[in-house]
Amino acid sequence: MNSTGIFIYDGRLRPIWRFFLSVALLYAALVLSGAMLEAIFLIGKVHPSFFATFFWQSFAGLLAVIPASKLMTEVFERRPLGSIGLAFHPRWWRELGRGLAVGAAMLFGAVVLEWVCGFAHFTFAPHPMLRAGSLTFMLFAVAAPLEEALFRGYPFQRLMESITPVGAIAVTSALFGLVHLGNPHRTWISTLNTGLVGIPFAIAYLRTRSLWMPIGMHFIWNFLMGFFLGLPVSGINVPSSLLSAQVQGSIWLTGGEYGPEGGLLVTGVILLGTMYVSYAKSIYTSAEMKALVFAPVTSSWPQPPLTILSAPPEGEAKRD
Repeated sequence: MNSTGIFIYDGRLRPIWRFFLSVALLYAALVLSGAMLEAIFLIGKVHPSFFATFFWQSFAGLLAVIPASKLMTEVFERRPLGSIGLAFHPRWWRELGRGLAVGAAMLFGAVVLEWVCGFAHFTFAPHPMLRAGSLTFMLFAVAAPLEEALFRGYPFQRLMESITPVGAIAVTSALFGLVHLGNPHRTWISTLNTGLVGIPFAIAYLRTRSLWMPIGMHFIWNFLMGFFLGLPVSGINVPSSLLSAQVQGSIWLTGGEYGPEGGLLVTGVILLGTMYVSYAKSIYTSAEMKALVFAPVTSSWPQPPLTILSAPPEGEAKRD
């Protein structure tokens, strides 16, 4: 194979190089958006709280990642942005709703198991702050699409073409767990479970070719765990919650201060959720998403720009 064949196949940049290029581009977009946000805070002499900073970082990151993804899809795939799974097709709201239902069922399954075993006790918080709850809602409503676009969006889809769906799920789920190593109170079990929960998210995308279901699963898992139940979300406590949770018992079972994801009790629930998402007949790819994702590409490798020295297209030459 010559040097051209290493990079180009069938007139297009090979998927593995599109994967690496997209990772670099998305990383640059996140760094740039973070730097711009930090400059705005510095110029405005604003000192937001940890959660406010987290929200604005996620919001700025999403605003940067969406155009970067659009650039990749249009330049290298000759497809619209919706082809990565963000299209508002006729079934998008049903897929989002199913994701919310599945994610809630998985979370409550884990929490009920802890409660039945006597490890978790819940009482109503004396004065829940609705304003803080609204901030928590907005935070997770922005963070979930951002993380899904990063881990199940364009890079995942190109990696899937390169090393098969199973290989792409393994790689991205492992990375999903590893990026949470910086969270407080992490353990090897929390890293394992955080990686494992990325598997049903990826399968939900594969079966629908849409990101709405994994976004719903991701959002509701975090929001209900933090604001409704008062449990830590990947080691982070939200500022206010409807319920107050007291968790006792072995950390390797309950997750302790990391939250349910840090305990082995949640591992079985994640596996059950993965089985459901894998085999439920009600989860399928809509006709609209099939057309967006699998329609023939109208053009191959991006053509060089026309200049005054370029030969005119054949059709125009004939008309002249």
